[in-house]
This record gives sequence, C-alpha cells and structure tokens, in this order.
Amino acid sequence: MSKLPQEIIVDILTYLPAKSLIKFKSVCRSWRSLISDPQFAKLHLKRAHEDENINRQRLLIAADPLYSVDFEAASDGDHGNTLVKLPYPNAESHNDSFAVGLFLGSCDGIVCILNEVDSVVLWNPSTRESKKLSGPRSSLHKDFSTGLGYDSSTDDYKMVIASSATASTRSDQIMVEVFTLKTNTWRTVQGSLPGITLGSCYGEFWNGALLWLGKQESDAAHHLDVIVPFDIEKEKFMEAVPLPNHFCTAVLSISGNCLCVFGKLQPSGSYFEAWLASEYGVKTTWRRLFAVPVDKLYLDCYSSEMWLTKKGEVLLDNHGCPGILTLYHPVEDAKKLLKVENDGDPFYESAIYTESLVSLC
Repeated sequence: MSKLPQEIIVDILTYLPAKSLIKFKSVCRSWRSLISDPQFAKLHLKRAHEDENINRQRLLIAADPLYSVDFEAASDGDHGNTLVKLPYPNAESHNDSFAVGLFLGSCDGIVCILNEVDSVVLWNPSTRESKKLSGPRSSLHKDFSTGLGYDSSTDDYKMVIASSATASTRSDQIMVEVFTLKTNTWRTVQGSLPGITLGSCYGEFWNGALLWLGKQESDAAHHLDVIVPFDIEKEKFMEAVPLPNHFCTAVLSISGNCLCVFGKLQPSGSYFEAWLASEYGVKTTWRRLFAVPVDKLYLDCYSSEMWLTKKGEVLLDNHGCPGILTLYHPVEDAKKLLKVENDGDPFYESAIYTESLVSLC
C-alpha cells in the first residue's frame, strides 16, 4: 500500500465502513492523520451518497440495550450482521443513567437526542463522539418540530426547533431556534406559515432543506396534508407542497436520493400506500409505488420510521407491535420479522442514520 499514490489509497479507503476505518487509525501515524481529516470524512460520506452498492444506512433503536440495525443486510438474508448493540452516549457525566427520551433529528451520521434529563445531545453512533448542547429557549415538551441539517455555504451543521407555542400571539407566527455547531450557540429566527399547522415531529433533511409534515387550511371544514420545507442556508420557510393523497397518518423518509411518503389512506385507513419523488418544489412529481391492504402488515399503531430497501422491501418500525421490525415486499406479498430484545420500555424511539466519520468538533 505504501507504494501506491496517495490519491489511490484515499479512494480505496472511502469504500470501507466507518468501523473498519476507525480500527485502521492504529496502523500508522499517516493513516491516523488521513482518516481523522475532515476532508476525508466528506469524501467517505460522498461515496456513501453516490454509490448505490455501498450500504451505510442504519436504524437506531433506543431500546435497552441500544441497537443499530442493518436492514439492508436483513433484506439480503444476512441475519448474522443485522443487529449490533451500541453503548449509550457519554456526553453526560452521569452517563450510566443516560436514556433517549426523543430523537430530534439525523443528518450525515450525526443524531440529535433529547435525553431523560431534558438535555440535547449530538452523537455520532459510528465514532461514539458526543456533544451536549446548551439548552434552547423553547420547551421541548410543547408542540414543536425539530430537525438537523447541513449548510453547505458555511460547511456547518444546524439544529432547528420550530414552535408556534413559543411565538407571538399571531396565529401564523413560528418561532424558530437555530443552533450552529461551529459557533456552539443558539439564535432565534421569526418565521411565518399562514394557514399551516406543523406536526410535532422531526424533519427529514433533503436537498438543502428540512421537510416537515403539516396541515394547510383549504376551507372551513377541510385541511390539506402538505410538506413544509425550511431552507437550512437561508433559514426561512419555503412554499408548502401537497402530499400526493389524503392520509390518516403519514411518514416521510429519504431512500437513496428520493423522497418517500408512506401512509394510511383516509377515511378508513384500510389501505397503506407508498409514493416516491425525485424532485421537490414546483416541479414535484409523485409516483405511487404500491397500495396494499393494511391487514397484511403490522400497522395497528403509528410507525415512526419507514424505509425503502434496495430490493424494494419496506422497513416498518411498528410501535403497535413492540420489539418487532417488519420487512415487507409489496410485489411478492411477503414479509420478514426481526425481533429486537428490549429490557426497558417496550415502546422505544427510533431514527435512521448513516454510518460516517463526521466529527462534532
């Protein structure tokens, strides 16, 4: 390897998983320096985003113990590498009692957590690096929407909290708090969403914007289900885009480079649909992937995380059946069940993340 040009060595290493690269830091000083370089972390992440043959997406389950689930491996039948136990973050001095209260966002391998003592913590499950944030002004126990995104113009990560409960008396006002990782500070931005109510959830980061679900007033008796985007760079809300159908419940997901919407159809909720879009905004074109009867799935309750695997299976983290993950293939009408051991609360939180070397420093 030492005789190879540096650029070839770098290229080869970007194909390797984060876990292996962390071990390779001990090979020699030059490799430690290379793998620790933020520019290498960007190349490694870029490779994961652009190469469809690389699998670095994981489902993080806040059970007891904490699990990282390789659902692509499960889809391929490789059950031996599906579930990996992880230690909890140690950003708190009392880390033995650390527990996840809520996931507030995920971007480029960094996960934002609200823990059991109401502290906001950023954590990279791959590197085990963690960082406790100073508290925002907003109460995270009121109606709020959160998310984590990357601002390419400043090469910085931003944590966003949007809440109408902490805004002014105007019904269309939204108070937005933004934390920037480089400055380690929060600041407040006033936003406006006339006629739109945001859902209480964390948003998906896609193409430079955080995307939240919301409801837009259409007339006195009806509301339109919409996606509400927040531009991470400009720190302002963009024009809402209607969902492709009317859902009782819906979940947003980013699969590959596409936006997915999964949901139960109104009014009875008897059918489950999945829709896909490759562009967002005025040119958004939705394509329905499938529609199946709900009774074919474990969908008695709300599923917080869904994902479309490379084989076309849908991952369902179904809180209506604690401890069970479902992989459902709509074309073959076949499903696989994955059991998650949990010694704590059976109704756990979960989030999708990417294995990466992105640093919190």
